[in-house]
Parts: sequence; C-alpha cells; structure tokens
Amino acid sequence: MNSIIRELRPGEKKELTRVMRTCFGWFGSLFFDLGDMAYVYELDGAIAGGITISSFRIDGTRRGGVVKWVFTLPEARGHGAASLLIDRAMEWFTEQGCTHTFACVEGYNTGSSNRFSGLGFRIFSFGEQLRSFGMRLPQVWLKTFHVVDLGHFLWTRVQGESDSEVTGEGNSQAATPPGRAGAGFGQLGAVAATLLLHTLFMYLLPVRQGTGLAPDYLWSVPAALGLMFGLRFGAMWAAAAALRLRLQYRAWETGLLIVAVVSTLFGGIFFAPGGLYPDRSTYRYSELLPKLGPIACSGAAVLLALGWALWAARASGTALGDSALAALMLNYIRVLLVFEVLIPFFPMASFNGRRVLDWNRYLWALLAIGAAALLLF
Repeated sequence: MNSIIRELRPGEKKELTRVMRTCFGWFGSLFFDLGDMAYVYELDGAIAGGITISSFRIDGTRRGGVVKWVFTLPEARGHGAASLLIDRAMEWFTEQGCTHTFACVEGYNTGSSNRFSGLGFRIFSFGEQLRSFGMRLPQVWLKTFHVVDLGHFLWTRVQGESDSEVTGEGNSQAATPPGRAGAGFGQLGAVAATLLLHTLFMYLLPVRQGTGLAPDYLWSVPAALGLMFGLRFGAMWAAAAALRLRLQYRAWETGLLIVAVVSTLFGGIFFAPGGLYPDRSTYRYSELLPKLGPIACSGAAVLLALGWALWAARASGTALGDSALAALMLNYIRVLLVFEVLIPFFPMASFNGRRVLDWNRYLWALLAIGAAALLLF
C-alpha cells in the first residue's frame, strides 16, 4: 500500500467531507470546518483520512492553534494515519508561531485522548483556563469551538512547558489524571458547584415567565436536583466500587453554558450533570466497557425507577405523590431521561445511554422503552 500526507487540493473538499461524514455521521458533518489548513491521508490514490486546523491570536504575545477535526476511514487504521496527520499539524502550528495548541475531545473518545496525551497534551481544567486567559476565555472557546460540545474537554499543549509539568513530576496538580477535580472534597465541591448552578438557572425560569418565585419552589428545586443527581451518581459510584473501578468526576463546563442559554433565552429545561470517568490518564474504552456499561446502566436505571415510583405515587393519590417536590422531580426526571437514555448519539453521546448501548443493546432498549413510556403517561 502506498500512502502519503499532503495538503488538501482545490476541488477535493467534497471528497474530504464525504470521508468525514462516514466517520462522524450526517449530524456531525453539519459542523465540519476546513479551518485555515487541511491535510489528507492518501492511501493508494484515494483520500482515507484528514485533519483540519486553524490558528488565532490570543493576545499580544500568545497565539493559539486548534485541531478542529481529525478522522480516518477503517481501511487507514493500523497504519498510523491519525498520528501522521497530527504530526504534520504540529509542524504547521510551529511554523505559525503558536504558543498554545488545543484540541476538544469527547470524554470517552480514548482513541483521540490517548493519542493527544502521548504528544504532551493534557486536559485544561476550567480553573486553569480562567487563570490563563481571563476575559479572553470566551474568545478562546469560540475559536476552539468549545461552546456547544457537550461532554467534550479542552486539551492543550503549551510551548515551553517542561516534561515534568506535562507528566506531573514535581507538580501535584498535574500529577493527577487529566481533568481530575481532585480527590475527596475537591470532587464533591465540583458536584456541588454543578448542582448550585443548575439551581440558579432553574430559579430563572419562573422569573423569566413573570410568575415569580413561590416559597415551595425555592426549596423544591435544590431538593429535587440534589436527589436526582445524588441518586444518579451514588448508583454509579456504588456499581464502580463493586466492579473495583475508581472513578473521577468531571464537570461539563460547556454543558453548563448550554443550561444557562436554554433557561435564560428560551425558558426551557436542560441538564448537564457531568460525568464519572476512569481515574487514570489513559485507557482503552473497549477494554473498560464491560465495567463502564454496568456503571452507566445503574445510573440510568435508578432515575427510571425513581420516575416510575413518583408516577405511581401520583396516580394513587398519595400525599407524597401530590406534593410539589414529587411533581417537580418527576418533571425533571422525564427531561433528563430524554438525554440520558433516548438520545445515545452526538450531541448527547456523553450521557449514560451511549455506554449502555455500546455494552448491551438489549438492556438499552429496555431502558429506552421504559423512558419513552414514562414520557407518554
């Protein structure tokens, strides 16, 4: 087989888009962007992969480079095509004088995250982003398209960052797995912050609608969200403990932005609870799926069970079923189950439904039937 890495030629955009659509699907292709430069992996005279990249000015002394898309067809895999494409992109970033190189990677896309980790990239936590860019952070998010990429994390490689800073030697923060909120209190604090932000955004709904905040609503919202998120994560952590897999919590920073936009601009409800990920820097998704699947299933199943229990309580006319808390929680669970179970593909692939579908499609079908029925009744 003959293969080369070369620049995209005029008139080849349609072919490259076709390859990209094969890899990411029709919906993903709607967001495809050639960027400032595109390279292709040509195999036996046909395009079998590609990478699109751009550069942008951060401030007077710093310049950013971003990997927008990188993809290869199945026939190109096993030949190092993706690594060759990324290597060529890194050369281009150096030529452009980029001090920071970025890539947005979905949390379970270990094929990409492992590759970027091997090149010295690491997850840039939200706190680090604020400290590094301050008021320029919205610009960085827009340029890296880290805005509506639910469940994606911003990976970066900084020019001049020493090997010890990348690998974590002599640096307690970097030594933890990428994106880890910190053990114990740190992770609980991140969950609490996510819960607090959801509560504030839910408070905006009646204000926006002009009905005002009723006393029952003030306490019912945090109680409903706390129980819903707590049971979801509690079930997942319990399953992980039984399977002897350590997990770390990661907030979905851009997901919280989506929650804010949906609630304030459209008066709707959206949830971005964040996810639990293996507590390690690199791993293979396929190898851990026999554990990740049951863990995800436990989180989705406990929500579904709680939803049906609340429905039964309301249907039987009990005091609990008629309470404001039960009504609000049932409404929240119905909304969350749409994302958690019924849409197991991009842009909701970071929710538990995708793990369950990848692990056991029959169990996913049972969850989906139960979730759909709860929406209808």
